[in-house]
Amino acid sequence: MFLLPKPKQINYCLGNFYISGKTEIILDYNCNSHDFEAARLLKEEMQRFPGLKIQINKAFHNTGNSIYLKKCDGETEEYTIEIKESDIVVRGSDDAGLFYGVQTLRQIIRQNGVALPCLYIKDAPYFKSRGFFHDVTRGKVPTLKTLKELVDRLSFYKINQLQLYIEHTFAFKNSSEVWVGKDPLTAQEILELDDYCIKRNVELVPSLSTFGHLYEVLVTKSYSHLCELDNSYGTPFTWYDRMAHHTIDVSNEESIEFIKNMIQEFIPLFSSNKFNICCDETFDLGKGKSSKLNKKIGTGKLYIDFLNTIIKYVKGYGKEVMFWGDVIVKHNEYLKEIPKDVICLNWAYYPEVLENDTKIIALSGIKQYVCPGVGGWNRLMNSLDSSFVNISKMIGYGKKYGACGVLNTDWGDYGHINLFANSMPGMIYGASLSWNPEDKIEVQKFDEEASILEFGLNSKKLVSLLRELSRQEVASWAFIVWWREQKILNNEFLNENIKEFVRADNTKITKGYRRAIELEKEILEEGANSYKNRSLDIMEFVNSAKGVALMNAICLAIKKYDFKCDDIETVIPNNKLAVELEYWFTEFSELWRRRNKESEIYRIRDIIIFVCSFLRNIKE
Repeated sequence: MFLLPKPKQINYCLGNFYISGKTEIILDYNCNSHDFEAARLLKEEMQRFPGLKIQINKAFHNTGNSIYLKKCDGETEEYTIEIKESDIVVRGSDDAGLFYGVQTLRQIIRQNGVALPCLYIKDAPYFKSRGFFHDVTRGKVPTLKTLKELVDRLSFYKINQLQLYIEHTFAFKNSSEVWVGKDPLTAQEILELDDYCIKRNVELVPSLSTFGHLYEVLVTKSYSHLCELDNSYGTPFTWYDRMAHHTIDVSNEESIEFIKNMIQEFIPLFSSNKFNICCDETFDLGKGKSSKLNKKIGTGKLYIDFLNTIIKYVKGYGKEVMFWGDVIVKHNEYLKEIPKDVICLNWAYYPEVLENDTKIIALSGIKQYVCPGVGGWNRLMNSLDSSFVNISKMIGYGKKYGACGVLNTDWGDYGHINLFANSMPGMIYGASLSWNPEDKIEVQKFDEEASILEFGLNSKKLVSLLRELSRQEVASWAFIVWWREQKILNNEFLNENIKEFVRADNTKITKGYRRAIELEKEILEEGANSYKNRSLDIMEFVNSAKGVALMNAICLAIKKYDFKCDDIETVIPNNKLAVELEYWFTEFSELWRRRNKESEIYRIRDIIIFVCSFLRNIKE
């Protein structure tokens, strides 16, 4: 039997408990409305089986032939499950503990049907803060329904924090110039999501860009004067530019007032006592309007002074402040100037990550979360191999150096082209290790367990097929973006990336194209008997397989006809490739709209049109 996360203690006994139409879910008399929500989810799980009409009741004691839910003393979030032939008793130390006990019981039911093996489980998490960070700003804004679906999935695997990354995709009242045409989240949507999260023991932590990554703010007519660099207004849009520039001018008093106004409007929407001010990747700091001040006090001091100003303001609302740690570890002499009651979000996303930054932050005395990533940005299919190594290493460093939490990240650079379901294997893996870092599960075994729990007993190879698909994306979406945007920007960084594109192994690209086509069929076949509520996931996986094949084919054509690599053999005629790409994008767009607002899909469409035009203009 597979359980994710793996419990600390599990002992099996002889016999089974049989669920029948007479079985009741009984809430102990001291249970509350949150516990009723857990009971309701348990009832829904059992309703998968025909003929079962389980009732929820409340009583002073267990009446037998029941699933009895009650509170008891214990560690925070601790639970026990005791399955006997006569009944099942789930005990939780608090609302969250009882809720997590029910989630584990749901996993047991999902695999065993109505005959549950007798056992005893005792469990509690290693990291008390186990988060997931979801990008809703780089081109894709989920619907409220999708965000609730995400919360359901997170809570099923015992994740207890969610952050949504916001740059310009919240409808600030006096900044319509910034968010118009982006389908932003509204205040009411956030309030409703916050309430939904509470019922599932997930803390919705606000996350707002307040220093770097303010492109859509700083290219507007009204706010471009607050940009560190000159001439930001009126420049052509590129995804590279949105990622790489547009830090706010810290030497302008108006800048901090603008940031304060955003924070003041955003903070009241969340019940969380935390606030992530971001403050990462301030690439342009000191290089433009603040250059004189930079020469006087230095970049590190320039950064820390503005950071502390924001920290002080947010703390004035009684919030525990979080910020990304990438800049401060490069100027670690200033760590001593940061208040010790903030949380540094220590991120690194590559598989070769070392422990140095984690150690530096730990020695400073500042609390930290370790923040790995699920590896989906700039790609159609998440890179499962590299992201799993990264997640395992970062959580291991967090354990070694006493981190107080884990925040697994899901970014969407370059238009957020990777679809929702592709990030779920990495989410589940991070959730498992955040709860129990001692579970050194083999990747092959994890893939099978995650497949069964998410998609059903008849789809146990599905995640392993996705892993193989991710290996076929030799020429990624990023290559095509770099190629197209280099025709708009003559940029040294993009020139270097184009060289990487040209050096990509043509044989591997060709093999990746052919294997992705095969995997499309295998994924469809394996997913055909998955749970009904995962049918949209299967459609996303199949579309991603088609997309991986096409990206490889497009890159071969670009290398042959634009970079004049005459030794390359393309895999599909150019006109036919354009047609297949257009049909693929039509299907992709339909899937996008199933889970997301329209948001910025038009930017992806523009690149697809550009590529198809290029292919049709080739004279062979």
